[in-house]
Amino acid sequence: MYENLKKKYGQNFLIDNNILLKISNLIRSKNINILEIGPGNGLLTEKIILKKPSQLTLVEIDKDLINYLKEKYLGIEYIEIINANILDLRLNNKYELIISNLPYNISSQVLVKLALLKNSADQLILMFQKEFAQRLLEKNINSINSLIRCFYNIKLEFHVSKNCFRPIPKVDSSILTFSKKDKKLLKNDEINDFIIFKRNLFSHKRKSLKNLLKKYNLEKDFNLNLRVENLELETLISIFRTIYS
Repeated sequence: MYENLKKKYGQNFLIDNNILLKISNLIRSKNINILEIGPGNGLLTEKIILKKPSQLTLVEIDKDLINYLKEKYLGIEYIEIINANILDLRLNNKYELIISNLPYNISSQVLVKLALLKNSADQLILMFQKEFAQRLLEKNINSINSLIRCFYNIKLEFHVSKNCFRPIPKVDSSILTFSKKDKKLLKNDEINDFIIFKRNLFSHKRKSLKNLLKKYNLEKDFNLNLRVENLELETLISIFRTIYS
């Protein structure tokens, strides 16, 4: 099976049974609606099934793997298998949990999509390239975690060695869990403007806020002698609202 993996999909199968069990044990509840993105050969799917979900949706981009999965889970009524690119798929259903070993090349895009869903999941269990996971976990805000933390609390669960995959990738991975905040820090109609605002600031992150925002006369309300990454997230949002209100 591993000889036929498609590089364009960034396919690396997690084969270590102990790690598969550790991931599935992060699922704390039974009888919930679960979405698995990129199930591949179904090894993690098998562990998810043992957690007795009420509904399990598998989204896989590879048509060959779709045929394999449909044959493997033929006749199991609560499993829905969809052949699609997750970035193109409209996710209208409410999932309590979304779980995935994300392809490294689209992990940031998928994460943003999941965080911004109208019916966002209560919990995400996601595997990332270790370096990207560290960016999400940084104490200081950055271009990616400043958006995700508006909606989710992020926790490192454990690291995964590259030797647990076939074919073996060049880098190690990390499992992160995301728990939905009781109250979102951004309103729905603020999101697009906030994304543009923080992107502009972080693209000039070596400059002080005083230089970047001097035309707005904000110095009496905020300390602008800092760089953007030294702000608290709540302060960044306050500056954004002051400018865009």
